[in-house]
This record gives sequence, C-alpha cells and structure tokens, in this order.
Amino acid sequence: MKKNIIIIFLVIIQSFIFPFSIKSQPEMLSSEEFVTGQDGVLRMSVNVIGHVKQPGTYIVYDGIDLMTMISLAGGYLPGTDLKRIIIRSSDGSNKQINLKDIMFNNKDILYELKPRDTIYIKQKLFSKLITSSNLPTIFLSILNIALTLERTS
Repeated sequence: MKKNIIIIFLVIIQSFIFPFSIKSQPEMLSSEEFVTGQDGVLRMSVNVIGHVKQPGTYIVYDGIDLMTMISLAGGYLPGTDLKRIIIRSSDGSNKQINLKDIMFNNKDILYELKPRDTIYIKQKLFSKLITSSNLPTIFLSILNIALTLERTS
C-alpha cells in the first residue's frame, strides 16, 4: 500500500516538473483563407458534417478533392445518400454532387474544394427511419402479437 502511495506521489510531482505541452495550432485560429504550416505547405480548413464516420473541421492541403476529403473523415456510413452530397462554399453558394455517378459510372468529375467549404453528407430517409426510430421494433411487436393471436384462436 505504501508503495502505491509513493508511486502516485511521484507521478503527481513529475506532472508539475514536466507538464504536458499542448501544441497550439495557430493556423486553426487564423481568419485567413490559407495558412502555411511549419513545413511550408499551404493549407486550408474544410468542414465535413453529416453521415460520415468522423465529422469535423479538417486542416488540409490546398487542392484536395471531394473523394479524398470524405476519406479523411473516415468515409461515408451505410445508408448515405450518395446522389445528393451538398458542398456549401464560404460565399454562400451551394453545389450538389452526385457521388454515385462519379464512383460507379466512371465519371471523371473531381470537385476541388475551396477554403472553408462545408461538405454535407445526407442520410437516406429509409436509413434514418430504421436507425433512429423504434419503427422496426414496433413492427415486429405487432407481428408477434398477430401471430400469437392467430395461434390461440
């Protein structure tokens, strides 16, 4: 027991002597459209929201395309509406992209993102109903009751 207390005490002392340094990212706080990192690479921020694995704001290199950006966000989830990907630019304009055409019909449309673009990945209505409601449970319960009533009569 004494040994555990000494170890805890040493860990606490060490945290005061060698505090964890959180590396600040001034480029994330910048109001500029482009920032240059310490490595000299030109970067910009892009937002990804909606039905992806890891939505959020990403600091990415200039000239990144839509497919690469979705990949950085962990990819789209099952039930994504690939026909209606919306890109909202910082100037307020919206562009709708049919990602299904690009992926499955060999269309060579690579949409290049601009600084502060927001990519909105929509979820299909059927997928939303199945995953975020009790509809399947209610349906199965009613079916179970109907089958039970039929057997007992």
